[in-house]
Amino acid sequence: MDLNKKFKKDLKYGTAGEKIVAMYLSINGMTIVNDESTNTKDYDIIMYSPKADKNLYMEIKTDNYVNNEKDTGNIAIEVEYKGKPSGISVTKADWWVYYMPEISTNNLWMMECDKLKRFIKENVKDLKIVMGGDNNMSKLVLIPRKKYAQYFGVDTIKKTYWDDKK
Repeated sequence: MDLNKKFKKDLKYGTAGEKIVAMYLSINGMTIVNDESTNTKDYDIIMYSPKADKNLYMEIKTDNYVNNEKDTGNIAIEVEYKGKPSGISVTKADWWVYYMPEISTNNLWMMECDKLKRFIKENVKDLKIVMGGDNNMSKLVLIPRKKYAQYFGVDTIKKTYWDDKK
């Protein structure tokens, strides 16, 4: 598959993941302010939190490569692209959310962005850094989920299927 087709497919998948996460957050007490494509690299969606009494900007990453049969046990966090800071290094979001829709349990991982940046700095010796993504141009930090689950908010978004022909 050429990179342009792959990018469009990944973008469509990512946008769907953003909408699913926005609905999950809405069901759990937040209000959707903007879940449309924002055309900004600063964040993906905006949610109003009554608990914090303010809008929270969310960076949503949907991992469409991991599933119950093919799972490395890691979360991959981009920190550079083509040698320049990217991903968590440059986001203006308040919260970072990693969604793995093809895993049946514990498929939603969340952490405040500032805490995640600090977590990576403090644990970098124990984390694996690899090149990945399209043409291996992204520097990724791999966080083993089992080892570090206690640092994240972890939940499950259960897939539901319905028959719209009824």
